[in-house]
Amino acid sequence: MRGPAAGDAPRGDDQDPPRDAAPAQSVSIAEGTVPVKVKVVLGRVNYSEEGTGECATSTESSIYDVPATQWHVTYGGDGSNIQHLNLTVWRPRAGGPDMVGLYLQSGEINHEIATVKGGPLKGSGTAGVRPTGRGGILNVSGKDADGHPLDLTVECERLDEVVAEGG
Repeated sequence: MRGPAAGDAPRGDDQDPPRDAAPAQSVSIAEGTVPVKVKVVLGRVNYSEEGTGECATSTESSIYDVPATQWHVTYGGDGSNIQHLNLTVWRPRAGGPDMVGLYLQSGEINHEIATVKGGPLKGSGTAGVRPTGRGGILNVSGKDADGHPLDLTVECERLDEVVAEGG
């Protein structure tokens, strides 16, 4: 995602920064290349979108020292009802319910659900993943941190391999 939703501010000029200025740090996320379908139900409001995003999975992940399979989706941007969607579903390899980390910005409202044990909890809900060919369908159903009902379904045409960050 690029632009204001990703934290990029448009420049008012085409000049290079002064030589003594600190180097700029990039905060933009590369635009995804995976075809994605998103369906959101927020109380009585619902909408669907299609576009490209990032969809990835890894069976060799862990969260708070708990080995888990991870599925991750990012989506959104200018001209979309969804300015930003960041969804991660964790399935502990030792068993237990799927855990979710969800941040959804739609319009002026942010919605968060976090059920990952060991981290800060926000809202409540259940999550799941259903493989489909090279892709998968991720869903979350629950209430956000402000108590608003939320149902989200994201269909990824394919799931790329998660790329480790930080070396």
